[in-house]
Amino acid sequence: MLGGCVWQEWSLWLLWREEVGELEVVKSSDQYIHARIGSRTEVINLIVVYAAPSPNRRSGLWAALEDVIRDVVGPVFVGGDFNTIMRLDERSGGNGRLSEDSLTFGDWINNMSLIDMSFNGNQFTWKRGKTENNFVAKRLDRVLCCAQARLKWQEAKVSHLPFLASDHAPLYLQFTPEVKGNAYRRPFRFEAAWLQHIEFQELIGASWNRDIDTREALTKLEVTLRKWNKEVFGNVQRRKEELVMEIKEIQEKIEHELSDELLVKEWSFLRSLR
Repeated sequence: MLGGCVWQEWSLWLLWREEVGELEVVKSSDQYIHARIGSRTEVINLIVVYAAPSPNRRSGLWAALEDVIRDVVGPVFVGGDFNTIMRLDERSGGNGRLSEDSLTFGDWINNMSLIDMSFNGNQFTWKRGKTENNFVAKRLDRVLCCAQARLKWQEAKVSHLPFLASDHAPLYLQFTPEVKGNAYRRPFRFEAAWLQHIEFQELIGASWNRDIDTREALTKLEVTLRKWNKEVFGNVQRRKEELVMEIKEIQEKIEHELSDELLVKEWSFLRSLR
């Protein structure tokens, strides 16, 4: 995932990892950031969007993005929270017709010849309500791209990840299929999460040998930590992963058979995760 954005009091942030490559912020506003990623030989134009929550506040955004996209050279990806939908099936509930703002958004996508990259996972990316009577869900977040980008990365896909800590589901853009390495060949790394475990400080105190060379002591400590991580801490990690999978399954059921019982169960699991 190349980046993410956060809306807080009209502030927009773009975060990235250094290993992604060179990143230059070309242009930004309170509703989008245009960044150029890569080198001279291969460049990706990434535009992250967090449209204002009301149509009045985001008026002019589509025209501003149109100017940005027409000026770029190379493949373009535009993604984020557009705070509006394109079609009636992109929401649960409603009055049965699209708003003027939704129609304008759809026209903008067509006029710019952008391609909706579709998605894997849950249909909706935003939801609100804890009971069946007041539950509302919409697909407010998406990733669009130009034809050049779609042709170049034909295996690229977008995944809607589970709702865990927000009313929006994270979007994950993956350019190439994931290649899993051999777990036994991974280098040893200290995990910051270990510090939160109630037994960790005691384990370090009991395992560190002050009577031998530091390098040798570190090597022996690595063996101990690997074993402890697998047999003790790993159980916590596995339970967390299992809990996330249970939440994902419940959220999938909610999309197809909404009920107060499922909403209560989801909320209970989310509280356990925290």
